[in-house]
Amino acid sequence: MEYQIYLYDFITLALAHFVALLSPGADFFIIIGNTSKYGKKAGFATVFGISIANLVYILLALFGITLIKDNELIFTSIKFIGSFYLIYIGILLLKAPKRELFHKYEIKKGKKRDFVKYFLQGFLSAILNPKNSIFYFTMFSISIQAHTAFAIQSFYAIWMFFAVLAWDIFIVYLVNQKNTKLYMEKYSNLIEKISGLILFLIAALIIINSL
Repeated sequence: MEYQIYLYDFITLALAHFVALLSPGADFFIIIGNTSKYGKKAGFATVFGISIANLVYILLALFGITLIKDNELIFTSIKFIGSFYLIYIGILLLKAPKRELFHKYEIKKGKKRDFVKYFLQGFLSAILNPKNSIFYFTMFSISIQAHTAFAIQSFYAIWMFFAVLAWDIFIVYLVNQKNTKLYMEKYSNLIEKISGLILFLIAALIIINSL
């Protein structure tokens, strides 16, 4: 029975996290920018920078939520705040206008010594975005119960890190495929709308179950 609860929490976390990854944000645009202009290696360097910055916020959120989860009032309050934050993100995605993804990027030849530069661009883009800290704290608040073992919480953290890494690497590969770029351009706004609706529904279910 305990593992069934963990499975439900994990599915909630994984789904909300993945849906949020689908929606284009600042990290997404720096990945497609560097990949389009400087090639696949520049894209991978950018991805690793973004992923490491996300790991920093994931660890901060993990240890932060661990410190407060024994206080039922604070923990429940944060769960509600996190749910409303997901609703806020969902509304933004539902209202998002259609955007051109690739039109302003021209292919240029990157240099091997630029690896560190692209890594830092990705890292700074993610680490200086305060929304990332709020987002990961929200992810943990909606998926962790007061009784959730630290090992389970750590698994959630590892999952989110590798989900970010794998998804961003996938974006680099997509950007290098001409036909895929056309589909991304055509359906990106529809994906945002669907993602917004799913986040809205997830948040609503969490609020209902917490009452």
